[in-house]
Amino acid sequence: MACFSVYIPPEFAINDRNEMVEFIRKHSFGIMVTYSDGFRTSHIPFIITAQDPLVIWGHMATGNQQLRGIGDSRALVIFSGPHSYISPSWYAVPGQVPTWDYVTVHVEGKVKLSSREETTKMLEKMVSFYESGSSLSGKLRGKSYQDMMSGIVGFKIEVDKILGKAKLSQNHSMEDRMGVIDHLSRSSNQDEAEIAKLIGSTLKKK
Repeated sequence: MACFSVYIPPEFAINDRNEMVEFIRKHSFGIMVTYSDGFRTSHIPFIITAQDPLVIWGHMATGNQQLRGIGDSRALVIFSGPHSYISPSWYAVPGQVPTWDYVTVHVEGKVKLSSREETTKMLEKMVSFYESGSSLSGKLRGKSYQDMMSGIVGFKIEVDKILGKAKLSQNHSMEDRMGVIDHLSRSSNQDEAEIAKLIGSTLKKK
């Protein structure tokens, strides 16, 4: 049985399960990793279909080789959020090294293949989630869409392990972090500006 792990120093751990679930909801395009005669990966949009216990649902093309042996196997899904390079020139204390700040959540669990009916229901939910207010969700039971569904396979992952990591310069001094915030908050890059806000939120928790 494949078993995955991620390096998370205590100061970077996300310990609030609800926070991790909401992170998945916000950053729902994940990287799914399975092992069957070698590692196989796919980039897949997911929706949360149950929260306690956590269940996520996705689908892939029938031609995707990752489907081989996937039923009742285990999978790792990596959800990535904002990230940014951090220069030591932004720190108050000299002589330090460059690093990278980021936020991610990893989930692991058993994969169960979906029936056609379940796949249709989940796709309706997925369209409603990603395209709120659209009439497309109500059209998926039409013949043309049902014909196209023969080209995909739906599946759910019953999550039994969830880990979150928010590396946001918590291991640096207040002065160093303020320097990082000052630089990133002035950036036009969306990820950099978001990391600045997240670092600021860690200061407010102290």
